[in-house]
Amino acid sequence: MKRIALLLTTLLLVACQKDQKGYFITADTTGFEDGTVVYVNAISQSSRPIIIDSTTIQQEKFEIALPSPENNDFNYLTFKDIRGNVLFLAENNPIQMTIYKDSMRSSIIKGGSENELFYSYLNTLKKYNEEKIDLNTQYQIASKLGESDKALTITTKRNELLEKEKQFRKNIAENNASSLVSVMAITDLLNLKVLTPQEAKVKFAAVNDSLKSTRLGKNLDQLITSAITVSQQKKIDIGVVAENFSAPTPDGKTLSLKESMGKITIIDFWASWCKPCRIENPNVVKVYNKYHDKGLNIIGVSLDKKQEAWTKAIADDNLDWNHVSNLQFWQEPIARAYGVRSIPATFILDEKGNVIAKNLRGPALEKKISELLEQKPL
Repeated sequence: MKRIALLLTTLLLVACQKDQKGYFITADTTGFEDGTVVYVNAISQSSRPIIIDSTTIQQEKFEIALPSPENNDFNYLTFKDIRGNVLFLAENNPIQMTIYKDSMRSSIIKGGSENELFYSYLNTLKKYNEEKIDLNTQYQIASKLGESDKALTITTKRNELLEKEKQFRKNIAENNASSLVSVMAITDLLNLKVLTPQEAKVKFAAVNDSLKSTRLGKNLDQLITSAITVSQQKKIDIGVVAENFSAPTPDGKTLSLKESMGKITIIDFWASWCKPCRIENPNVVKVYNKYHDKGLNIIGVSLDKKQEAWTKAIADDNLDWNHVSNLQFWQEPIARAYGVRSIPATFILDEKGNVIAKNLRGPALEKKISELLEQKPL
């Protein structure tokens, strides 16, 4: 009878374990004091954080059992009186963590297919970003030294790297239709303008229906709808006549595009707070100084919010051409009329105001201006 009772108890425990849903986090920590409270936070559909459980660190370790997640979304750990957090995807699989108090971003998350894919995506993008920073540094040095051929080679390498990064994001989006990471990748591709809103809509339609009702899925759906609306608005593109505009200059006067036209005219959308714009400015100055006497004019349209920051950047970067701005940030009406959604952005016009090129930077800008003004490139 005892053997039968023991057998029945064992079978009951096994059955209960099979029915049990949820997941378990185990963590090794470095730098935390014993007794430090760990909070597990979820994100509601309204994007507000919710504490769903807590535990304490003892002897640089903690464990916590969590219920099956109600939504396919990110959770994150926070620590009492300590800045920073550890992000992870809630899924019904054991998760192992190694957490560093002084470098939470370096924490290691293992366990579960969603977390593995997410951190693979994140780490690969981090490597691409490091390579881009290195190439940008090389480009700046080559430009300052006047090494145009080397700068052009670096630009080519950077463009190739950008194409590899775009393809990587596309592969993640296309090959993981059942993963929330696919929704993240499509969102990134749309924000980076790698995908048109219509293309993003097609890719989003291919993901599992369960993902479309998640917080990130709903956000992406709204983003696509908004982007499609914007894309259907009038945009200035190559082959059309540039729309004339008027706006205040730094000294409070009003200046129009027509009044600023030269044989070749560049409309340069930028801002003092835009780091890529400030990096590109020395190259634009170089092109302007070289070709202004040949008929090149530039009119800068700033997306600044503050007059002082705008005028200081003009002086600091030696931007000795016409400037206008309504100081309305991304609501700048000229930028909206031209369909500008990221800066720096440039439009090159011929003497009749036709748009003949867009968004050229570095050696490519100088090469184009040289061709248009019948000069040999460097």
